[in-house]
Amino acid sequence: MRSVKMSRIESNILENRPSVNARLNSNSSSHSRIRRCRSRSLDEKVALTEITKASIERAKREGKMKMIGKRWMYYDPTE
Repeated sequence: MRSVKMSRIESNILENRPSVNARLNSNSSSHSRIRRCRSRSLDEKVALTEITKASIERAKREGKMKMIGKRWMYYDPTE
């Protein structure tokens, strides 16, 4: 079994990181984002709406979501 020092691994990462990041960025910029292929069923839409409304109401009750204007909300997940 071959052994490798951690410093060698770290130096290898530092050497190759710029080229790898450039390749990843060029690949991701040439392709658009992946979109859903199937439409949601009515039951799925209703369930997701109920879940979202419940989580918003819970955040308001716990004071994590505050109205800061007529149409502006502030959500602070750390409180």
